Amino acid sequence: MFISSMKKSLLFVFTILLTLQCAAQIGLSAGYKTFNAKDWNESVRGLYDDEPYPMTGWQVGADYWFRLKKRRIEFTPELTFSKFKKEYETGSLEHLELSFHFNTAVYIFDLASDCNCPTFSKDGNFFSKGFFLEVSPGAIFLQNNRIASGAIFTDYEGDEFSFGGSVGAGLDFGFSDVFTITPIFRYYLYSKVDWNYSLTIADSATDLTQLFLGVRFRLHFKEIKKARYR
Repeated sequence: MFISSMKKSLLFVFTILLTLQCAAQIGLSAGYKTFNAKDWNESVRGLYDDEPYPMTGWQVGADYWFRLKKRRIEFTPELTFSKFKKEYETGSLEHLELSFHFNTAVYIFDLASDCNCPTFSKDGNFFSKGFFLEVSPGAIFLQNNRIASGAIFTDYEGDEFSFGGSVGAGLDFGFSDVFTITPIFRYYLYSKVDWNYSLTIADSATDLTQLFLGVRFRLHFKEIKKARYR
């Protein structure tokens, strides 16, 4: 139900974006991500004799880029998928995450510029042209799985939906007029996340924090189109 609602919301957002008079571009990202639900450690310590959180995993995503015309404030609504898993002799823990965030990047050292991407074409040093701070409100849908491999305990699944967001920073490296690579760091926070939204247990809620370190790849299709007619 929640995934269906998120898909409808995402379709609505992208329909609005497509009506804007701007040169939009698509970006792809991938990287390392953590999953730290530290208050859940106590509930699983007796099962695995371990504290699994923070857990490590990976994330992939796609975004849709547009920007203000006279200020270097850029927007990249992004849909991502993440997976986290830890194996034990008696079973495993797994978390699947689908998220949508409205990333807003502010190029604090080049704010007054009305130049378009990529940074390769701009004057000045690459740091002032490419460094940005980012804030990203958003929402996540989690599928939580505790999988048993023996008769010690039973499988326990749950779904959860939560609002939160991230703050971060990045640096654009424009290698040509058509290709940009951007290393990005983000810190995510979601408050009072339960294992299962339909079965809230006392003291089961936790603040979920996450760190993401990854790379975004962007092709500038407008520049590719210009090159064809030169």
